[in-house]
Amino acid sequence: MSTNQITRRFFLHASAATGLAASTLGRVAFALPLELPHRVAGTSPWFCNQVALTSKGQMFLGLPRYPDHDVTPSVARCDAQGVAQPFPGNGWNDWKPGDDGQNAFVYVNSLHIFHDDTVWAVDQGSLRADSYPPELSEPKPGAQKLVQLNANTGAIVRVIRWGEDMLPRGAKMNDLRIFGDHVYVTDSGLGALIYHNLKTGQTLRRLSGHSLMNARVEAGKESGNHKTPKIDMIEVSSDGQWLYAAAPPGPFIRVRTADLRDATLSEEHLAERVEHYADIARTGGCAIDTMNNLYLSELDNKRISILAADGRTAVLTSDDEFISPDGSFIGVDRTLYLPVTQSRRTRLFGNPQDMVKKPWKIYAVDLPESFSGIVLGNPVST
Repeated sequence: MSTNQITRRFFLHASAATGLAASTLGRVAFALPLELPHRVAGTSPWFCNQVALTSKGQMFLGLPRYPDHDVTPSVARCDAQGVAQPFPGNGWNDWKPGDDGQNAFVYVNSLHIFHDDTVWAVDQGSLRADSYPPELSEPKPGAQKLVQLNANTGAIVRVIRWGEDMLPRGAKMNDLRIFGDHVYVTDSGLGALIYHNLKTGQTLRRLSGHSLMNARVEAGKESGNHKTPKIDMIEVSSDGQWLYAAAPPGPFIRVRTADLRDATLSEEHLAERVEHYADIARTGGCAIDTMNNLYLSELDNKRISILAADGRTAVLTSDDEFISPDGSFIGVDRTLYLPVTQSRRTRLFGNPQDMVKKPWKIYAVDLPESFSGIVLGNPVST
């Protein structure tokens, strides 16, 4: 569906509703809520799976080294004309095979911005195991890292690295959320949640390898060489009390952050406190607002849906070009930004040749105060 078009199915729904009312009530009926329009907010010449914006509207992009698209600066900042430029420079964008990856981006899988307007990048430190040999798909010591950057100057604020106790062989940091001094990270390689305290340095690896952390992959759902990651998406509630997480096939689970941080709570007892939150369609990424509505980037349905805190759902917007939508972001302007990766057009998903359409696009949807009866919140800035 383009920005200025109503899809055929919605036209039929609206026509049917109007016709029914006209025949039975003798007056024009109000049509059911339509999907919201969307527009292109930015483009990237590099494979893009993440977007984040500062409070001043500076847009940053996460650019992983995807198979056949592994020439990339890994992180970019868009200039005033919306053109993506490598960020921050100083060698961080210049990794090449054979480098140790200590002070350069290797595979930035996630990128996010929080209340202080600094940029956080999750660097897995190696390339994909489903596409590259072990010498490239196993990170060298210290290459897997969290990097915090000054959004204005590009200066490195801090780099967080963990040893094999937190990141054993096969671990792949996927995404992160921060609430105050509390950092929460998903490990989609082995399946785990990692907690880190920025003030004390305390770090805990929780539920490692537990069935709750695995992806429920149905037979025949894998495509090509692609392997579905384990626990992947992560959000924290607006009050910081709940952590939500899911692998792409779902379900979403939730657990109290206080329980996750409690080192005296055994793994068994922690697992007992994990709640089944909601079943979902296959989803590539998500965002959350201050009403704890989850915005889901649905992979098979080429759409963005809302999962309200009370369980109600609604389709926010869709497009035939939403091929493998990923990590969305709600800006202070109450706009939802969505990068579309097109990963299912690549050879990794079994296509005989790459069918990606360049450039990659970042879409934007202006959020109303409510939609389909669901009150929508503001961005969670913690």
